[in-house]
Amino acid sequence: MTAASDFIGRPIEQLPTPAVLIDVPTVRRNIARMADLAQGFGVELRPHWKTSKSAQIARMQVDAGAVGLTAATGAEVEALVAAGFTDIFWAYPPVGPHRVATAMRVAQQARLIVGVDSVASAAPLSAAAASAGIEIEARLEVDSGLGRTGVDPADAVTAARAIAALPGLRLEGVFTHEGQVQGVGADPERRTAVGTAAGSVLAETAARIRADGLELTSVSVGSTAGARSAPAVPGVTEARPGTYVYGDENQVAIGTIDPADTAMTVLSRVISTERGEPVLIDAGIKAMSSDGSMHGDGRFGTVVSPGGGVLATGHEEHGFIRGSSHLRVGDLIRIRPNHACGLTNMHSRVFAIEDDVVADIWPVLGRH
Repeated sequence: MTAASDFIGRPIEQLPTPAVLIDVPTVRRNIARMADLAQGFGVELRPHWKTSKSAQIARMQVDAGAVGLTAATGAEVEALVAAGFTDIFWAYPPVGPHRVATAMRVAQQARLIVGVDSVASAAPLSAAAASAGIEIEARLEVDSGLGRTGVDPADAVTAARAIAALPGLRLEGVFTHEGQVQGVGADPERRTAVGTAAGSVLAETAARIRADGLELTSVSVGSTAGARSAPAVPGVTEARPGTYVYGDENQVAIGTIDPADTAMTVLSRVISTERGEPVLIDAGIKAMSSDGSMHGDGRFGTVVSPGGGVLATGHEEHGFIRGSSHLRVGDLIRIRPNHACGLTNMHSRVFAIEDDVVADIWPVLGRH
């Protein structure tokens, strides 16, 4: 059996497929651009790590000026700490005994900020921290229009006051995920307006909480689609984009990322042309995220190698390519996934490439 390390230095044509390819020069360019953007807005950058789940990527981001990292799951938080990162925002309610235990364990090893949106989600962590005689920083999540988790802005002052009164917690700031910006689609003016509105809701909410007598350090927004609008609002102090580091087809489809700035593709090989159309490849739903396409046509990914086409659907180990021309059994194609974050979680490793040669192999950490 070929050891993984034996692929370093080989051209991608020699890789087993399906394989996730990450173009390193593109990643470095994306990291530098986002760092410059945040600096231009005068906000701190705390990238969401769920996109890459890579210690190598996290190190690049911190080295480029990120103040810390954002995580979604307990496994991600613990993986970051194990990799040596010491300033983490867990942007997810700590509901359930396992999440509380994880937060307690990590908070005694590194700086951990935990996101909550109610007293109900904060109280168990408060009780555990108070019992242990420690204090954990918390941020109040505010719904700026996505309609997911987060307190209604009208109720934020009351919620902040109640959470700040809980023992074992210190209310450090407020945050939001302006995911509704992506849903606006390809109209850049509408995206800017929706992102600016989200940033304004959060900044205004923070101002009302401060006027009520509570000190807040952070006013944190987070999305790639809103990265050029929400952090520009006066009063916002932090941005948490994630997808920007790899890019994906959904961001390309709405115009927030240029195709040349997408670093992630899936290398796949044609296994059958017996149907004529579709062509069958070895990247099915176990290799691709099945997150929906912003194109609205149900595709799982877009072929970016010569000949074009779309990954129209998939079975476990079979992908169905439509619209590609002149493909033969054994041919290699590269597919840009709809959603980079979901695809990362499907794999245990990615191949870091430069000039289509394997430069390194990066483990995917903190998988579900």
